[in-house]
Amino acid sequence: MGDFFTSQKTEPPVLTPLGFVLMLLALFIVIYSASRFYKQKSFQRIFQGLQIVQLVLLYGWYMATHAPLTESLPFYHCRIAMFAVLLLPRKTSYKQYFALLGVFGPICALLHPIFDPYPLPHITLFSYLVGHLALLGNSIIYLMNEYDYKILSYRRILEIAFGMNAVIFLVNQLTGGDYGFLKNPPLVGDYGMLGNFLLVSSVLVVALCGFSLLFKRLKEAQENRMLLLKDRRE
Repeated sequence: MGDFFTSQKTEPPVLTPLGFVLMLLALFIVIYSASRFYKQKSFQRIFQGLQIVQLVLLYGWYMATHAPLTESLPFYHCRIAMFAVLLLPRKTSYKQYFALLGVFGPICALLHPIFDPYPLPHITLFSYLVGHLALLGNSIIYLMNEYDYKILSYRRILEIAFGMNAVIFLVNQLTGGDYGFLKNPPLVGDYGMLGNFLLVSSVLVVALCGFSLLFKRLKEAQENRMLLLKDRRE
């Protein structure tokens, strides 16, 4: 149990092929179950509870170990989304934006995992896996129940993405951190401060516009099914 909460850094854990397959399986299970059982209150509470436990443990550990500001602030994209999906009012553009981010972000994080340099098992690994899966589940559940494409236009997605990354960029300058991977974007390399900012922001805008269109289509199909059922009953 000592290793689980240790503050002694070592090397990031190596992901085995079996571990990667299990992560993909967990990803599929969450997407399928959240898409199917999104109306069940007890099911919603499971994902909300997991997210709360994960955040309390992680930030409790950060405070207990006096973790540096370069890594302990909630300015990673998915961390912001975790708090936003849990706490923001339901019918707002910000909630819908971060719920879309809460679908895109965890999929990327689990397809290309970047673990913290601590020994197994560790609170940061638990937080990474459980946190992203809970965020994915909570976001899908919210979007399937509440998504309204009239609230969040493509222009609004662009405004929030660039505005959020501007704040993260400033935080990185003040703390020396790499929040939002604006200093070292994964896979694509380093294009300098401005290049990284534009690249990450543009990828977010394109991806979230795509997911917005997807959930718009799902919502329309959902409404059409309800109309058909109503017509049959009449």
